[in-house]
Amino acid sequence: MTARSAIVCLLATGVLAVARPSGDPSAQPFGQGQQTSISVDLTNAGRPPRLAIPAFLLAAPDPELAAAAKIVADVLWSDIEFEEEFDLVSREAAAQVPPASSIETIDYDRWAALGAGFVVFARVQREGTGFSVALQLVGVSGPSAKKAGFARNYNPCTTRNPRACAHAISDSMHKDLRRLDGIAQTKLAFTSDRTGQQMAGRPIPNAGSAKEIYIADYDGANQQQITGNQSLNIAPVWGPDGRTIAYTSYVSRFSDIYLRNIYETTAPTRPAGGTDGSDAIQNRLPAWSPDGTRIAFVSARGGGSDIWVVNRDGSGLRQLTFSNKMSVSNSSPTWSPTGAQIAFTSDRTGSNQIYVISAEGTGIELLTNDTKADRPTWSPAPFNDIAYTSSRPGGGHDVAVVDVATRKVRIMSDGVGDNEQPAFAPSGRHIAFVTKRYGKDQIAILDRKGNIQRQVTRDGANTYPNWSRLPK
Repeated sequence: MTARSAIVCLLATGVLAVARPSGDPSAQPFGQGQQTSISVDLTNAGRPPRLAIPAFLLAAPDPELAAAAKIVADVLWSDIEFEEEFDLVSREAAAQVPPASSIETIDYDRWAALGAGFVVFARVQREGTGFSVALQLVGVSGPSAKKAGFARNYNPCTTRNPRACAHAISDSMHKDLRRLDGIAQTKLAFTSDRTGQQMAGRPIPNAGSAKEIYIADYDGANQQQITGNQSLNIAPVWGPDGRTIAYTSYVSRFSDIYLRNIYETTAPTRPAGGTDGSDAIQNRLPAWSPDGTRIAFVSARGGGSDIWVVNRDGSGLRQLTFSNKMSVSNSSPTWSPTGAQIAFTSDRTGSNQIYVISAEGTGIELLTNDTKADRPTWSPAPFNDIAYTSSRPGGGHDVAVVDVATRKVRIMSDGVGDNEQPAFAPSGRHIAFVTKRYGKDQIAILDRKGNIQRQVTRDGANTYPNWSRLPK
């Protein structure tokens, strides 16, 4: 099965299931057996260590394996560049250095001339139906010259998805050499109208084209459709298990919260209990608690727009805010990393601002004082920031971040196009967001310095990005 054929079935509910081998975190992890002692300590380097990643060596001639090895090397280079924890020798410069057949035959003088402190030496060989990558980090000069201070064997890797192998290597190197939780193995979920299909039954007025839920690798590769019901499916959020997604759907002709394990073919559950008819209960915009046991969401069941919390099995329903029957709107909940608080949007002061309330419904505090503020997302620890959509006084939007402790606000995006709907990476070091700088709504990623690092989507209009948690 190829990555493009990973979608295996379409249920009556219109929900697609992704084949387990294409990336389910519960599948067999990459082995890291044969680990040598790590004698290279790069955690306290004054500046990023300079690293070279030449082409990987094949244990034996094998055209299919050669193609997979090139993908692993190229993707590893991109993953490491993204985290900015190493200074990389360019691909073009690395290609000019003669390949080595062993550590002893590495051209250390050429690498030293390029300023490399360390060279990745990797050997790829067949292992059963897949392959393994034996990787060593070799010092170029000084006391560590010609010595492998870091060595790992990564398997099983597959020729069907060699990118996953590269992502695992990147995260391992960042963890062991820089004491950083990398995000290469994480995924993004988002909403897209790229199918161009008209909405079946038009469950809401003037809804236009159908919008479906998609997932992708963090860098935008392996984009796969998860829903297929020709309805309006929006605001997906990953559960802590990395397999379950909560989202809002109008597939039953009214909005409700759906929970779906994307690697199984079981029907989704609806813990918020939406209903249609004269006493309709409509629910939207779910947010998982950090432990995955509860969901905060927006509901009109009390007569207005309020924040409610329910256990994932549908029990323990509680109302946190009270809108006084439509005079106030409360929306867009997001949990604090401890699960003790929830931030949300409210127009109770006349314009949308970000507020914080305890998870028990007490102690509401105003957090922002913008022209308008919406779509908050709370960063993971050790940061204590909330990113949100900030309205520019002259029109348009930017991504802003407010420090919860000091209330200090920073504008993160650069004012080019409209920028909104931020979502923190699970490390807190990056933000995915929606931008119109490329024309239609597309998802891009910026770092904490506000630098745009990459465009993630290109097909159709794409909104509501959400980042999965770090693999365990």
